[in-house]
Amino acid sequence: MRFRLDVDGERREIEVEPIAGGFVIRIDGATYRARARPHADFVDVRIGAKQYRLRVQGNEAILGDEVHRLRIADVSEERGAGIEGRPTGKGAVVDVRSSMPGRVVRVAVAAGTHVRRGQTLVILEAMKMQNEIPAPGDGVVRQVAVAEGETITADRVVASIELGAPAAS
Repeated sequence: MRFRLDVDGERREIEVEPIAGGFVIRIDGATYRARARPHADFVDVRIGAKQYRLRVQGNEAILGDEVHRLRIADVSEERGAGIEGRPTGKGAVVDVRSSMPGRVVRVAVAAGTHVRRGQTLVILEAMKMQNEIPAPGDGVVRQVAVAEGETITADRVVASIELGAPAAS
């Protein structure tokens, strides 16, 4: 299941896939394995070695002592690339964001480049691993917002793509 979730005003792309013994959760492209144990008023959630107690009351999530405002939008059963909560039809220009901080190792496209869904836009080095940031759909790169060697933060726009623009033959 895919959905967009606003947490304290910040939009996140979430995908949840049930697996034996728990779930795989993708948040803005980062992948986590989780287990949940529901209780009457709360849910114990274990992600890796960390355990959290979560209560949801109306549009608030209470995680430990912290209260976060939630709003869920665009629930979908199909899987796909996360896009920053904008229209995704033909001609829509979407911002592709980094899901983690890191150093830009390589920029694989330039403005005007025709790309296909899943094609690598940028390679980011984070925690001594190289991570590819893919195009969310077929289209044309309208802007590249990072440069090789640059250190970027999580949620930074790396490129803008006009979806549905004709691909090169």
